[in-house]
Amino acid sequence: MPTGETRRPRLKHTSPVFGSGETLFVGGYGEVTEITDETGAIRRLLQLLDGTRTVSEVHEALSADFPEVTRQDVDEAIAQFDDARFLLDASHTADGVLSPHELARWERNINFFGSYARMDDNKYDQQRKLRDCRITLLGLGGLGSHILLDLAAMGVGHVRAVEFDRVELSNLNRQILYRESDIGQEKLPLAVERVREFNPHIDIEPVSMRISSVQDVEKVLEGADAVISVADRPKMEIAKWVNEACVRAGVPLITGGLDTQRAVYYTVLPGRTGCIECWRRHTFATDEVSGALLQEKRDRQIGGDNAAFTPLVTMTTGFLIGELTRLVTGIAPPVAAGRMMELRFDDYAMAESERWERQPDCPVCGTSGTPATSPALATAH
Repeated sequence: MPTGETRRPRLKHTSPVFGSGETLFVGGYGEVTEITDETGAIRRLLQLLDGTRTVSEVHEALSADFPEVTRQDVDEAIAQFDDARFLLDASHTADGVLSPHELARWERNINFFGSYARMDDNKYDQQRKLRDCRITLLGLGGLGSHILLDLAAMGVGHVRAVEFDRVELSNLNRQILYRESDIGQEKLPLAVERVREFNPHIDIEPVSMRISSVQDVEKVLEGADAVISVADRPKMEIAKWVNEACVRAGVPLITGGLDTQRAVYYTVLPGRTGCIECWRRHTFATDEVSGALLQEKRDRQIGGDNAAFTPLVTMTTGFLIGELTRLVTGIAPPVAAGRMMELRFDDYAMAESERWERQPDCPVCGTSGTPATSPALATAH
């Protein structure tokens, strides 16, 4: 990491400076910061932060025009700009982090990560983290087909994809990797082939399996940094199996789906947040009506209503892979850890639907939950 004397602060292109007279504005991401600059020294300082000078050289150049400005003044101003995420350190490079091909393919990703970076951060590291992480994806249906393609587009390097089903005509209102000519064929090889065509550098491990137990899930967790579960059959059991397996293995679980007119998702961080069984117990203890309905659904094996509309599918996909990005890169904390987030189609308003804590007496995670320790995950700790 560059030291204070070798750093070369550079104002981000996403933080342009505008305004005239004694007032400056530094803008970006829908927010604008107003700065009073009575002497013009701040405007000149910002001009000098072009990534070609060390801090000492910046002060030297600035003091030629404004001799009253001290090195401490410059240090403090740069620290404030860095806190506001206006700056990058131009001495950080992609050397040894990403290949020229990766730099070109994921240039826009890297610029996005750069918008979150401070001078201590190397924006190229975030793309490397995506490349190096290992994800288990359960299900290649409405959500899973979108997710697999989007993981490849994001530059996730390793995906273990689990599916057993075949293509049906009714799938094609939302399952984007399949065609009418595929009806009756297995989804898994079709999905893998088409995603590899899109990104030949992704490592996809196909697993043809219908999940029917905790042990089945455990088989596909080995080496995984996180699980995205969008498998939905058997409806009332698969969440239980996936939850228990992820807690045992200490692997973070990101999951969600469609509930007719709304999209929902939540995240379980084993040993840190409550698990799905904690949520069930919380519901039974605090909401008698919901608990009774949940039990009746379980007893009668009542699943969903088979309603699925592409706009909500696409939105849910974004929520799930966005949560994965936050976990892997650490650019922001996970949004849905220990709570269910929902978006309703009527107004696209995002809200917290339910929240639950880890239950000390939970038979799944209360005493044996292994803390999420996947090395590729930045914020699961």
